[in-house]
Amino acid sequence: MSKTRIIISWVLVVLLALAFLASAATKLTGLALPTFAHWGYPAWFAMLIGVLELTGAIALLIPKTTRFAVLGLTVIMFGAVYTHLANHEGIQVLRPIIFLAVLWVVWSLRPMRHSRARLAAGAC
Repeated sequence: MSKTRIIISWVLVVLLALAFLASAATKLTGLALPTFAHWGYPAWFAMLIGVLELTGAIALLIPKTTRFAVLGLTVIMFGAVYTHLANHEGIQVLRPIIFLAVLWVVWSLRPMRHSRARLAAGAC
């Protein structure tokens, strides 16, 4: 993996982690509870999403768990897209779509731990 690719990957991972930490903080401190109530979700759901975002943000920063974090946070972002569309908040849907795009750029920049070629060659 090239040095430039590694740097870009780490910059994106850190920016995503900070963004998801900030998002988790609004939920875990209760600031997002009125918004979740407006959407018809219970308070516990906001807290659950906050915990999952916090976990995802931390997991993004650990190379062995980055891809799992991308998958988990992707599910959350699809839920956010659905919520904004279902509540006719068209412009608000851009944020989770941008997050999805950046998550998948990170996925594409991170090498797989065990490529099929290495496994086929018997090396691990």
